[in-house]
Amino acid sequence: MSTGVALPSISEVFPAVDYAPAGQSVGDLVPHAQAFAHPGVAHVPGAADAVHQAAGHLTDAAAHGLHELLAPAAVALGALSGALLAGRAALVTTQVLAAAAVRAAEEQACLERRQEASAAAAQQWEVAAFAAARANARRAALLARVRRAARAAPPGTPPPPPGLPGPLSPVGMPLARLRERLAVLDERMRHAEAAHADWVQRASRNAFAGPEDDDWQRELRARRASVLHEHRSRPDAARDADPSVARREDEALPQPPAAEELRHEDAVRIGAELLARLDVAATAEDAAPAAAAVRHALAAAATRPLKARTHLREARRFVADTNRAVRARRAAEERAAAQLHFLETTAPQGTDPLPPAPAETALLRRVLDEGRPLEPHEQQQVDDRVSERLAELERRYVERMLRLAISGTDRSEGRAADSSHPRDRLVRFDWTPPGWGEEHWLRIVLDGEHARVATMRREGPGARDSAALARDAERCHRAGDHLDRLREIARQLGVALDFVFEESGTVPGTRGEEDVLLLDEDTVGARPDTSGNTHDGQGRRGEDRRPRYRTAPAGDR
Repeated sequence: MSTGVALPSISEVFPAVDYAPAGQSVGDLVPHAQAFAHPGVAHVPGAADAVHQAAGHLTDAAAHGLHELLAPAAVALGALSGALLAGRAALVTTQVLAAAAVRAAEEQACLERRQEASAAAAQQWEVAAFAAARANARRAALLARVRRAARAAPPGTPPPPPGLPGPLSPVGMPLARLRERLAVLDERMRHAEAAHADWVQRASRNAFAGPEDDDWQRELRARRASVLHEHRSRPDAARDADPSVARREDEALPQPPAAEELRHEDAVRIGAELLARLDVAATAEDAAPAAAAVRHALAAAATRPLKARTHLREARRFVADTNRAVRARRAAEERAAAQLHFLETTAPQGTDPLPPAPAETALLRRVLDEGRPLEPHEQQQVDDRVSERLAELERRYVERMLRLAISGTDRSEGRAADSSHPRDRLVRFDWTPPGWGEEHWLRIVLDGEHARVATMRREGPGARDSAALARDAERCHRAGDHLDRLREIARQLGVALDFVFEESGTVPGTRGEEDVLLLDEDTVGARPDTSGNTHDGQGRRGEDRRPRYRTAPAGDR
Protein backbone atom coordinates (compact mmCIF):
# COMPACT_ATOMS: atom_id res chain seq x y z
CA MET A 1 0.00 0.00 0.00
CA SER A 2 0.99 3.66 -0.13
CA THR A 3 1.50 5.15 3.30
CA GLY A 4 2.41 8.49 4.74
CA VAL A 5 2.71 10.32 8.04
CA ALA A 6 2.67 13.97 9.02
CA LEU A 7 2.89 15.99 12.19
CA PRO A 8 0.05 18.51 11.78
CA SER A 9 0.71 21.99 13.12
CA ILE A 10 -1.41 25.11 13.22
CA SER A 11 0.28 28.06 11.56
CA GLU A 12 -2.60 30.46 12.16
CA VAL A 13 -5.92 30.20 13.95
CA PHE A 14 -8.93 31.15 11.86
CA PRO A 15 -11.10 33.27 14.14
CA ALA A 16 -14.60 31.88 13.56
CA VAL A 17 -14.28 28.13 14.25
CA ASP A 18 -16.63 26.54 16.78
CA TYR A 19 -16.49 23.25 18.62
CA ALA A 20 -17.87 20.17 16.90
CA PRO A 21 -20.98 18.98 18.78
CA ALA A 22 -20.61 15.62 20.50
CA GLY A 23 -21.92 12.86 18.26
CA GLN A 24 -21.88 15.13 15.21
CA SER A 25 -22.93 13.37 12.02
CA VAL A 26 -19.79 12.37 10.22
CA GLY A 27 -21.37 13.33 6.92
CA ASP A 28 -21.68 16.94 8.07
CA LEU A 29 -18.27 17.87 6.77
CA VAL A 30 -18.72 21.53 6.03
CA PRO A 31 -19.18 23.74 9.13
CA HIS A 32 -21.11 26.40 7.18
CA ALA A 33 -22.51 28.89 9.68
CA GLN A 34 -20.96 27.20 12.70
CA ALA A 35 -17.37 27.56 11.62
CA PHE A 36 -17.10 30.47 9.20
CA ALA A 37 -20.33 32.41 9.01
CA HIS A 38 -21.73 34.85 11.54
CA PRO A 39 -24.57 37.36 11.38
CA GLY A 40 -22.01 40.15 11.45
CA VAL A 41 -20.54 38.96 8.15
CA ALA A 42 -23.61 40.21 6.34
CA HIS A 43 -22.39 43.76 6.88
CA VAL A 44 -19.52 43.10 4.43
CA PRO A 45 -20.76 43.14 0.81
CA GLY A 46 -20.36 39.71 -0.78
CA ALA A 47 -18.67 38.25 2.29
CA ALA A 48 -21.42 35.80 3.25
CA ASP A 49 -21.56 34.38 -0.28
CA ALA A 50 -17.78 34.06 -0.30
CA VAL A 51 -17.89 32.10 2.95
CA HIS A 52 -20.45 29.61 1.69
CA GLN A 53 -18.65 29.22 -1.60
CA ALA A 54 -15.39 28.55 0.25
CA ALA A 55 -17.08 26.11 2.59
CA GLY A 56 -18.89 24.34 -0.25
CA HIS A 57 -16.18 24.11 -2.91
CA LEU A 58 -12.96 25.33 -1.32
CA THR A 59 -11.07 26.15 -4.47
CA ASP A 60 -7.78 27.95 -4.09
CA ALA A 61 -9.43 31.30 -4.71
CA ALA A 62 -12.23 30.64 -2.24
CA ALA A 63 -9.85 29.51 0.47
CA HIS A 64 -7.80 32.64 -0.20
CA GLY A 65 -11.04 34.60 0.11
CA LEU A 66 -11.35 33.56 3.73
CA HIS A 67 -8.37 35.84 4.32
CA GLU A 68 -9.05 38.56 1.80
CA LEU A 69 -12.83 38.95 1.48
CA LEU A 70 -13.83 38.89 5.13
CA ALA A 71 -13.27 42.11 7.03
CA PRO A 72 -11.72 41.09 10.39
CA ALA A 73 -13.94 43.52 12.27
CA ALA A 74 -17.07 41.79 10.97
CA VAL A 75 -16.09 38.25 11.99
CA ALA A 76 -17.06 37.08 15.45
CA LEU A 77 -14.69 34.85 17.40
CA GLY A 78 -15.76 31.21 17.51
CA ALA A 79 -15.67 29.18 20.71
CA LEU A 80 -12.99 26.72 19.58
CA SER A 81 -10.81 29.46 18.08
CA GLY A 82 -11.20 31.52 21.26
CA ALA A 83 -10.30 28.62 23.54
CA LEU A 84 -7.29 27.78 21.38
CA LEU A 85 -6.01 31.36 21.48
CA ALA A 86 -6.61 31.56 25.23
CA GLY A 87 -4.58 28.39 25.69
CA ARG A 88 -1.71 29.79 23.67
CA ALA A 89 -1.88 32.99 25.70
CA ALA A 90 -1.71 30.96 28.92
CA LEU A 91 1.64 29.49 27.88
CA VAL A 92 3.44 32.60 26.66
CA THR A 93 5.14 35.19 28.85
CA THR A 94 3.49 38.35 30.10
CA GLN A 95 6.00 40.18 27.93
CA VAL A 96 4.49 38.58 24.81
CA LEU A 97 0.97 39.43 25.97
CA ALA A 98 1.98 43.03 26.63
CA ALA A 99 3.50 43.25 23.15
CA ALA A 100 0.17 41.99 21.76
CA ALA A 101 -1.64 44.70 23.71
CA VAL A 102 0.62 47.32 22.14
CA ARG A 103 -0.03 45.89 18.67
CA ALA A 104 -3.79 45.75 19.23
CA ALA A 105 -3.80 49.41 20.25
CA GLU A 106 -1.79 50.32 17.16
CA GLU A 107 -4.18 48.45 14.88
CA GLN A 108 -7.15 50.19 16.50
CA ALA A 109 -5.45 53.54 15.98
CA CYS A 110 -4.93 52.66 12.30
CA LEU A 111 -8.63 52.01 11.89
CA GLU A 112 -9.53 55.23 13.69
CA ARG A 113 -7.30 57.10 11.22
CA ARG A 114 -9.01 55.17 8.38
CA GLN A 115 -5.77 53.42 7.56
CA GLU A 116 -5.46 49.75 6.69
CA ALA A 117 -4.22 47.57 9.51
CA SER A 118 -1.13 45.71 8.30
CA ALA A 119 -2.13 42.17 9.30
CA ALA A 120 -4.39 39.39 8.09
CA ALA A 121 -7.58 38.58 9.94
CA ALA A 122 -6.11 35.59 11.77
CA GLN A 123 -3.10 37.62 12.93
CA GLN A 124 -5.25 40.52 14.07
CA TRP A 125 -7.47 38.17 16.02
CA GLU A 126 -4.53 36.48 17.71
CA VAL A 127 -3.18 39.87 18.77
CA ALA A 128 -6.57 40.94 20.10
CA ALA A 129 -7.16 37.64 21.91
CA PHE A 130 -3.73 37.84 23.57
CA ALA A 131 -4.44 41.45 24.57
CA ALA A 132 -7.77 40.35 26.06
CA ALA A 133 -6.04 37.56 27.99
CA ARG A 134 -3.57 40.10 29.40
CA ALA A 135 -6.35 42.54 30.31
CA ASN A 136 -8.34 39.84 32.12
CA ALA A 137 -5.21 38.63 33.91
CA ARG A 138 -4.33 42.18 35.05
CA ARG A 139 -7.89 42.62 36.25
CA ALA A 140 -7.86 39.37 38.23
CA ALA A 141 -4.44 40.15 39.73
CA LEU A 142 -5.55 43.62 40.87
CA LEU A 143 -8.74 42.28 42.43
CA ALA A 144 -6.63 39.69 44.27
CA ARG A 145 -4.28 42.42 45.59
CA VAL A 146 -7.27 44.44 46.78
CA ARG A 147 -8.72 41.41 48.58
CA ARG A 148 -5.40 40.70 50.29
CA ALA A 149 -5.07 44.35 51.31
CA ALA A 150 -8.61 44.36 52.70
CA ARG A 151 -7.85 41.36 54.89
CA ALA A 152 -4.75 43.08 56.32
CA ALA A 153 -6.25 46.57 56.70
CA PRO A 154 -7.27 47.90 60.13
CA PRO A 155 -11.01 47.80 60.83
CA GLY A 156 -12.90 50.60 59.16
CA THR A 157 -10.22 51.43 56.58
CA PRO A 158 -10.81 49.09 53.65
CA PRO A 159 -9.28 49.84 50.26
CA PRO A 160 -11.60 51.47 47.74
CA PRO A 161 -13.46 49.04 45.48
CA PRO A 162 -11.84 49.03 42.03
CA GLY A 163 -15.15 49.51 40.23
CA LEU A 164 -14.02 47.59 37.15
CA PRO A 165 -16.22 46.20 34.39
CA GLY A 166 -16.48 42.44 34.10
CA PRO A 167 -13.80 40.36 32.36
CA LEU A 168 -13.71 40.36 28.60
CA SER A 169 -15.41 37.43 26.88
CA PRO A 170 -14.15 37.60 23.28
CA VAL A 171 -16.11 34.57 22.00
CA GLY A 172 -18.99 35.72 19.84
CA MET A 173 -17.67 39.28 19.72
CA PRO A 174 -16.60 41.08 16.52
CA LEU A 175 -13.03 42.32 16.50
CA ALA A 176 -13.90 46.03 16.43
CA ARG A 177 -16.06 45.72 19.54
CA LEU A 178 -13.39 43.71 21.34
CA ARG A 179 -10.83 46.42 20.66
CA GLU A 180 -13.20 49.08 21.98
CA ARG A 181 -13.78 47.14 25.19
CA LEU A 182 -10.06 46.50 25.53
CA ALA A 183 -9.44 50.25 25.48
CA VAL A 184 -12.15 50.87 28.08
CA LEU A 185 -10.91 48.14 30.42
CA ASP A 186 -7.30 49.32 30.09
CA GLU A 187 -8.23 52.87 31.04
CA ARG A 188 -10.38 51.75 33.98
CA MET A 189 -7.60 49.43 35.11
CA ARG A 190 -5.02 52.21 35.17
CA HIS A 191 -7.31 54.40 37.25
CA ALA A 192 -8.08 51.54 39.65
CA GLU A 193 -4.39 50.65 40.04
CA ALA A 194 -3.49 54.27 40.77
CA ALA A 195 -6.34 54.61 43.28
CA HIS A 196 -5.22 51.48 45.11
CA ALA A 197 -1.60 52.64 45.16
CA ASP A 198 -2.73 55.98 46.64
CA TRP A 199 -4.71 54.14 49.31
CA VAL A 200 -1.69 51.98 50.17
CA GLN A 201 0.42 55.09 50.72
CA ARG A 202 -2.19 56.83 52.88
CA ALA A 203 -3.11 53.71 54.84
CA SER A 204 0.53 52.77 55.43
CA ARG A 205 1.91 56.16 56.42
CA ASN A 206 4.51 54.65 58.75
CA ALA A 207 5.95 52.53 55.94
CA PHE A 208 6.12 55.28 53.33
CA ALA A 209 6.72 58.33 55.49
CA GLY A 210 9.89 59.92 56.72
CA PRO A 211 10.03 62.12 59.81
CA GLU A 212 6.82 63.67 61.10
CA ASP A 213 7.38 66.79 59.05
CA ASP A 214 4.65 68.61 57.14
CA ASP A 215 7.02 69.76 54.39
CA TRP A 216 8.20 66.19 53.83
CA GLN A 217 4.65 64.83 53.76
CA ARG A 218 3.55 67.48 51.25
CA GLU A 219 6.57 66.77 49.04
CA LEU A 220 5.98 63.03 49.12
CA ARG A 221 2.25 63.33 48.38
CA ALA A 222 2.85 65.77 45.52
CA ARG A 223 5.47 63.60 43.85
CA ARG A 224 3.49 60.39 44.33
CA ALA A 225 0.40 62.10 42.91
CA SER A 226 2.43 63.11 39.85
CA VAL A 227 3.63 59.54 39.31
CA LEU A 228 0.11 58.13 39.69
CA HIS A 229 -1.29 60.74 37.30
CA GLU A 230 1.32 59.63 34.79
CA HIS A 231 0.23 56.03 35.31
CA ARG A 232 -3.43 56.91 34.72
CA SER A 233 -2.57 58.77 31.54
CA ARG A 234 -0.13 56.37 29.92
CA PRO A 235 -0.66 52.67 29.12
CA ASP A 236 2.08 50.53 30.61
CA ALA A 237 1.97 47.77 27.99
CA ALA A 238 5.03 49.18 26.22
CA ARG A 239 7.06 48.94 29.42
CA ASP A 240 5.93 45.38 30.09
CA ALA A 241 6.57 44.39 26.48
CA ASP A 242 10.14 45.71 26.47
CA PRO A 243 12.21 45.01 29.59
CA SER A 244 14.67 47.70 28.54
CA VAL A 245 12.00 50.35 29.22
CA ALA A 246 11.72 49.33 32.87
CA ARG A 247 15.49 49.08 33.06
CA ARG A 248 15.85 52.64 31.80
CA GLU A 249 13.26 53.80 34.33
CA ASP A 250 15.29 52.23 37.14
CA GLU A 251 18.46 53.82 35.81
CA ALA A 252 16.69 57.20 35.70
CA LEU A 253 15.96 57.17 39.45
CA PRO A 254 17.47 60.31 41.02
CA GLN A 255 21.05 60.13 42.24
CA PRO A 256 22.21 62.10 45.31
CA PRO A 257 24.88 64.73 44.64
CA ALA A 258 28.33 64.70 46.22
CA ALA A 259 28.30 64.91 50.01
CA GLU A 260 29.66 68.46 50.06
CA GLU A 261 26.78 69.58 47.83
CA LEU A 262 23.99 67.69 49.60
CA ARG A 263 21.63 69.94 51.52
CA HIS A 264 18.62 68.96 53.62
CA GLU A 265 16.15 70.17 50.98
CA ASP A 266 17.99 68.04 48.43
CA ALA A 267 17.58 65.00 50.66
CA VAL A 268 13.87 65.76 51.03
CA ARG A 269 13.40 66.15 47.28
CA ILE A 270 15.41 63.06 46.31
CA GLY A 271 13.96 60.88 49.05
CA ALA A 272 10.41 61.82 48.14
CA GLU A 273 11.06 61.20 44.44
CA LEU A 274 12.56 57.78 45.17
CA LEU A 275 9.58 56.61 47.23
CA ALA A 276 7.15 58.12 44.73
CA ARG A 277 8.73 55.99 41.99
CA LEU A 278 7.87 52.72 43.70
CA ASP A 279 5.77 50.47 41.45
CA VAL A 280 2.02 51.04 41.75
CA ALA A 281 1.61 47.41 42.87
CA ALA A 282 4.07 47.83 45.78
CA THR A 283 2.71 47.09 49.24
CA ALA A 284 3.69 48.70 52.54
CA GLU A 285 6.02 45.76 53.18
CA ASP A 286 7.63 46.29 49.79
CA ALA A 287 8.20 49.98 50.55
CA ALA A 288 9.60 49.49 54.06
CA PRO A 289 13.36 49.04 53.25
CA ALA A 290 13.52 52.06 50.95
CA ALA A 291 11.42 54.19 53.31
CA ALA A 292 13.69 53.30 56.26
CA ALA A 293 16.77 54.29 54.28
CA VAL A 294 15.15 57.63 53.36
CA ARG A 295 14.28 58.31 57.01
CA HIS A 296 17.91 57.71 58.01
CA ALA A 297 19.09 59.99 55.22
CA LEU A 298 16.79 62.82 56.27
CA ALA A 299 17.82 62.48 59.90
CA ALA A 300 21.51 62.77 58.98
CA ALA A 301 21.26 65.33 56.17
CA ALA A 302 21.73 68.44 58.30
CA THR A 303 24.84 67.30 60.21
CA ARG A 304 26.29 64.28 58.39
CA PRO A 305 25.83 64.75 54.65
CA LEU A 306 28.18 61.87 53.75
CA LYS A 307 26.07 59.45 55.79
CA ALA A 308 22.90 60.93 54.32
CA ARG A 309 24.25 60.40 50.82
CA THR A 310 25.07 56.77 51.64
CA HIS A 311 21.52 56.17 52.86
CA LEU A 312 20.01 57.84 49.79
CA ARG A 313 22.08 55.60 47.54
CA GLU A 314 20.83 52.61 49.53
CA ALA A 315 17.27 53.86 49.14
CA ARG A 316 17.78 54.17 45.38
CA ARG A 317 19.05 50.59 45.19
CA PHE A 318 16.16 49.37 47.38
CA VAL A 319 13.62 51.08 45.11
CA ALA A 320 15.14 49.57 41.96
CA ASP A 321 15.30 46.10 43.55
CA THR A 322 11.77 46.41 44.92
CA ASN A 323 10.38 47.47 41.56
CA ARG A 324 11.98 44.50 39.84
CA ALA A 325 10.62 42.14 42.49
CA VAL A 326 7.14 43.68 42.33
CA ARG A 327 7.08 43.46 38.53
CA ALA A 328 8.13 39.81 38.73
CA ARG A 329 5.44 39.09 41.35
CA ARG A 330 2.80 40.87 39.31
CA ALA A 331 3.86 38.92 36.21
CA ALA A 332 3.57 35.66 38.17
CA GLU A 333 0.11 36.64 39.42
CA GLU A 334 -1.05 37.63 35.95
CA ARG A 335 0.31 34.42 34.48
CA ALA A 336 -1.50 32.46 37.18
CA ALA A 337 -4.71 34.35 36.43
CA ALA A 338 -4.43 33.63 32.69
CA GLN A 339 -3.74 29.94 33.28
CA LEU A 340 -6.52 29.68 35.86
CA HIS A 341 -9.00 31.23 33.43
CA PHE A 342 -7.95 28.77 30.72
CA LEU A 343 -8.14 25.69 32.95
CA GLU A 344 -11.53 26.72 34.36
CA THR A 345 -13.04 27.30 30.94
CA THR A 346 -15.41 24.53 29.93
CA ALA A 347 -16.47 23.37 26.49
CA PRO A 348 -20.00 24.40 25.45
CA GLN A 349 -22.87 22.15 26.37
CA GLY A 350 -23.37 19.41 23.84
CA THR A 351 -19.66 19.07 23.02
CA ASP A 352 -17.06 16.70 24.39
CA PRO A 353 -15.79 17.94 27.79
CA LEU A 354 -12.23 19.18 28.24
CA PRO A 355 -9.80 17.42 30.61
CA PRO A 356 -10.37 18.63 34.21
CA ALA A 357 -7.52 20.01 36.32
CA PRO A 358 -8.69 20.40 39.96
CA ALA A 359 -5.23 20.18 41.56
CA GLU A 360 -3.73 22.75 39.22
CA THR A 361 -6.60 25.22 39.59
CA ALA A 362 -6.21 24.98 43.37
CA LEU A 363 -2.51 25.88 43.04
CA LEU A 364 -3.32 28.86 40.84
CA ARG A 365 -6.02 30.14 43.19
CA ARG A 366 -3.47 30.01 45.99
CA VAL A 367 -1.17 32.29 44.02
CA LEU A 368 -3.90 34.92 43.81
CA ASP A 369 -5.13 34.46 47.38
CA GLU A 370 -1.70 34.59 49.00
CA GLY A 371 0.39 36.57 46.53
CA ARG A 372 3.05 33.87 46.61
CA PRO A 373 4.42 32.47 43.32
CA LEU A 374 4.41 28.77 42.60
CA GLU A 375 7.45 26.67 43.29
CA PRO A 376 9.26 25.55 40.12
CA HIS A 377 7.89 22.02 40.29
CA GLU A 378 4.37 23.37 40.87
CA GLN A 379 4.67 25.72 37.89
CA GLN A 380 5.84 22.80 35.76
CA GLN A 381 2.83 20.78 36.90
CA VAL A 382 0.49 23.61 35.89
CA ASP A 383 2.27 24.16 32.56
CA ASP A 384 1.95 20.45 31.77
CA ARG A 385 -1.79 20.53 32.42
CA VAL A 386 -2.22 23.67 30.32
CA SER A 387 -0.20 22.06 27.51
CA GLU A 388 -2.33 18.92 27.72
CA ARG A 389 -5.54 20.87 27.36
CA LEU A 390 -4.09 23.01 24.59
CA ALA A 391 -3.03 19.86 22.71
CA GLU A 392 -6.59 18.54 22.95
CA LEU A 393 -7.96 21.80 21.54
CA GLU A 394 -5.40 21.73 18.73
CA ARG A 395 -6.45 18.15 17.92
CA ARG A 396 -10.07 19.25 17.64
CA TYR A 397 -9.12 22.24 15.54
CA VAL A 398 -7.00 20.20 13.12
CA GLU A 399 -9.83 17.68 12.82
CA ARG A 400 -12.33 20.42 11.95
CA MET A 401 -10.04 21.98 9.37
CA LEU A 402 -9.05 18.65 7.83
CA ARG A 403 -12.72 17.74 7.52
CA LEU A 404 -13.32 21.02 5.73
CA ALA A 405 -10.30 20.53 3.45
CA ILE A 406 -11.38 17.00 2.49
CA SER A 407 -14.96 18.09 1.84
CA GLY A 408 -13.67 20.63 -0.69
CA THR A 409 -11.51 18.19 -2.63
CA ASP A 410 -14.24 15.70 -3.43
CA ARG A 411 -17.32 17.93 -3.51
CA SER A 412 -17.20 18.14 -7.33
CA GLU A 413 -18.47 14.54 -7.50
CA GLY A 414 -20.89 15.00 -4.64
CA ARG A 415 -19.01 12.38 -2.70
CA ALA A 416 -18.90 12.68 1.10
CA ALA A 417 -15.88 11.60 3.13
CA ASP A 418 -16.69 9.24 5.98
CA SER A 419 -15.13 9.61 9.41
CA SER A 420 -15.60 8.02 12.78
CA HIS A 421 -14.48 8.63 16.33
CA PRO A 422 -13.11 5.36 17.71
CA ARG A 423 -11.78 5.06 21.21
CA ASP A 424 -8.50 6.65 22.31
CA ARG A 425 -9.42 9.84 20.47
CA LEU A 426 -8.62 8.44 17.06
CA VAL A 427 -10.36 10.20 14.21
CA ARG A 428 -10.60 8.50 10.82
CA PHE A 429 -11.44 10.00 7.45
CA ASP A 430 -12.18 7.64 4.58
CA TRP A 431 -11.78 10.00 1.65
CA THR A 432 -12.41 9.24 -2.02
CA PRO A 433 -10.50 11.73 -4.19
CA PRO A 434 -12.17 12.94 -7.39
CA GLY A 435 -12.33 10.31 -10.12
CA TRP A 436 -11.45 7.35 -7.92
CA GLY A 437 -14.84 5.69 -7.99
CA GLU A 438 -16.10 3.31 -5.33
CA GLU A 439 -13.23 0.83 -5.20
CA HIS A 440 -10.38 2.94 -3.81
CA TRP A 441 -10.02 5.63 -1.20
CA LEU A 442 -7.48 7.21 1.12
CA ARG A 443 -7.76 6.59 4.83
CA ILE A 444 -6.44 9.36 7.09
CA VAL A 445 -6.18 8.76 10.82
CA LEU A 446 -5.55 11.47 13.41
CA ASP A 447 -4.29 10.15 16.74
CA GLY A 448 -3.88 13.46 18.55
CA GLU A 449 -0.27 13.95 17.44
CA HIS A 450 0.20 12.42 13.99
CA ALA A 451 -1.79 12.27 10.78
CA ARG A 452 -1.31 8.92 9.06
CA VAL A 453 -2.56 8.04 5.58
CA ALA A 454 -2.84 4.84 3.55
CA THR A 455 -4.22 3.94 0.12
CA MET A 456 -7.16 1.55 0.60
CA ARG A 457 -9.09 -0.75 -1.76
CA ARG A 458 -12.41 -2.49 -1.31
CA GLU A 459 -11.95 -5.93 0.11
CA GLY A 460 -13.30 -8.76 -2.06
CA PRO A 461 -13.01 -12.53 -2.54
CA GLY A 462 -10.52 -14.21 -4.85
CA ALA A 463 -7.34 -13.09 -6.53
CA ARG A 464 -7.15 -9.74 -8.29
CA ASP A 465 -6.63 -9.78 -12.04
CA SER A 466 -4.07 -7.75 -13.91
CA ALA A 467 -6.51 -4.89 -14.57
CA ALA A 468 -7.33 -4.56 -10.86
CA LEU A 469 -3.65 -4.65 -9.96
CA ALA A 470 -2.98 -1.95 -12.55
CA ARG A 471 -5.70 0.22 -11.02
CA ASP A 472 -4.17 -0.39 -7.58
CA ALA A 473 -0.78 0.73 -8.85
CA GLU A 474 -2.27 3.79 -10.54
CA ARG A 475 -4.14 4.80 -7.37
CA CYS A 476 -0.96 4.43 -5.31
CA HIS A 477 0.96 6.48 -7.84
CA ARG A 478 -1.67 9.24 -7.86
CA ALA A 479 -2.23 9.27 -4.08
CA GLY A 480 0.74 11.54 -3.52
CA ASP A 481 -0.64 14.11 -5.95
CA HIS A 482 -4.00 14.15 -4.16
CA LEU A 483 -2.20 14.56 -0.84
CA ASP A 484 -0.29 17.48 -2.34
CA ARG A 485 -3.62 19.08 -3.15
CA LEU A 486 -4.92 18.35 0.31
CA ARG A 487 -1.74 19.75 1.84
CA GLU A 488 -2.13 23.00 -0.10
CA ILE A 489 -5.78 23.42 0.91
CA ALA A 490 -4.91 22.68 4.53
CA ARG A 491 -2.11 25.24 4.32
CA GLN A 492 -4.60 27.85 3.15
CA LEU A 493 -6.71 26.92 6.17
CA GLY A 494 -3.75 27.55 8.46
CA VAL A 495 -2.78 23.90 9.06
CA ALA A 496 0.60 22.50 7.99
CA LEU A 497 0.17 18.90 6.85
CA ASP A 498 3.42 17.86 5.15
CA PHE A 499 3.15 14.14 4.56
CA VAL A 500 6.22 11.97 4.11
CA PHE A 501 4.74 9.50 1.63
CA GLU A 502 5.89 6.26 -0.01
CA GLU A 503 4.37 3.89 -2.61
CA SER A 504 4.04 0.26 -1.63
CA GLY A 505 0.65 -1.03 -2.76
CA THR A 506 -2.93 -0.95 -1.49
CA VAL A 507 -4.51 -2.64 1.50
CA PRO A 508 -7.98 -4.22 1.51
CA GLY A 509 -10.62 -2.80 3.79
CA THR A 510 -14.20 -1.62 4.17
CA ARG A 511 -15.30 1.99 4.19
CA GLY A 512 -16.61 2.96 7.61
CA GLU A 513 -15.24 -0.15 9.32
CA GLU A 514 -14.34 0.07 13.00
CA ASP A 515 -10.83 -1.24 12.39
CA VAL A 516 -8.43 1.59 11.72
CA LEU A 517 -5.10 1.71 9.99
CA LEU A 518 -2.06 2.24 12.21
CA LEU A 519 1.43 2.98 10.92
CA ASP A 520 4.62 1.97 12.65
CA GLU A 521 6.32 4.64 14.72
CA ASP A 522 9.50 4.46 12.63
CA THR A 523 7.73 6.41 9.89
CA VAL A 524 7.28 9.37 12.19
CA GLY A 525 9.70 12.12 11.31
CA ALA A 526 11.10 10.13 8.37
CA ARG A 527 12.79 12.11 5.66
CA PRO A 528 12.45 11.21 1.99
CA ASP A 529 15.36 9.75 0.05
CA THR A 530 15.36 11.77 -3.13
CA SER A 531 17.05 8.91 -5.00
CA GLY A 532 14.30 6.38 -4.24
CA ASN A 533 10.57 5.86 -4.07
CA THR A 534 9.59 7.97 -1.08
CA HIS A 535 7.07 10.72 -1.84
CA ASP A 536 7.60 13.79 0.34
CA GLY A 537 4.41 15.62 -0.62
CA GLN A 538 6.27 17.69 -3.20
CA GLY A 539 6.70 15.20 -6.07
CA ARG A 540 9.93 13.44 -5.01
CA ARG A 541 9.99 9.66 -4.80
CA GLY A 542 12.39 7.12 -3.35
CA GLU A 543 12.97 3.35 -3.44
CA ASP A 544 12.19 2.11 0.07
CA ARG A 545 9.19 -0.23 -0.36
CA ARG A 546 9.16 -1.77 3.10
CA PRO A 547 5.62 -2.19 4.43
CA ARG A 548 4.97 0.34 7.17
CA TYR A 549 1.49 -0.49 8.37
CA ARG A 550 -0.57 -2.91 10.30
CA THR A 551 -4.30 -3.07 10.89
CA ALA A 552 -5.81 -3.50 14.31
CA PRO A 553 -9.15 -2.93 16.04
CA ALA A 554 -9.48 0.57 17.38
CA GLY A 555 -9.27 -0.63 20.98
CA ASP A 556 -6.01 -2.58 20.44
CA ARG A 557 -3.63 0.28 19.73
